[in-house]
Amino acid sequence: MIIVVSGLPRSGTSMMMKMLEATKIPVLTDDIREADMDNLKGYYEDERAKTLHKDNSWITEAEGKAVKVISFQLPHLPKGHQYRILFMERKIEEVLASQRKMMQRRGEPEDDVPDTVMASIFQKHLGEVGEWLSEHQNSLHQLQRDT
Repeated sequence: MIIVVSGLPRSGTSMMMKMLEATKIPVLTDDIREADMDNLKGYYEDERAKTLHKDNSWITEAEGKAVKVISFQLPHLPKGHQYRILFMERKIEEVLASQRKMMQRRGEPEDDVPDTVMASIFQKHLGEVGEWLSEHQNSLHQLQRDT
């Protein structure tokens, strides 16, 4: 079984990975992205998860472990594995506020997209992810959505 921690950026995925690690569940990370002011306990990422759509062959390394996969990459999980998906849900307003704060702290320019537009995009995406999870929950790779 592979535990997949997923959700929108800034939804609590790193916190969940830290919690799983605290329970002695091994986590798959590459330790490239170090802890900073935005995630004091670390990001718990594996950079390969960001390009799962290009190469998903490495996912076998996650057998018996937890791995963080951003929600946009979930449909690219390869078949033939058993997954337990822990999908983090956080209020869209909080996600957007957290992203804005992180960008300000890093000195990055704020985007011109209003929060209402971003909230709509994220809500649409979450709906699509929910449909995808429902469609695949009984497939060969046994996806489960735990929220």
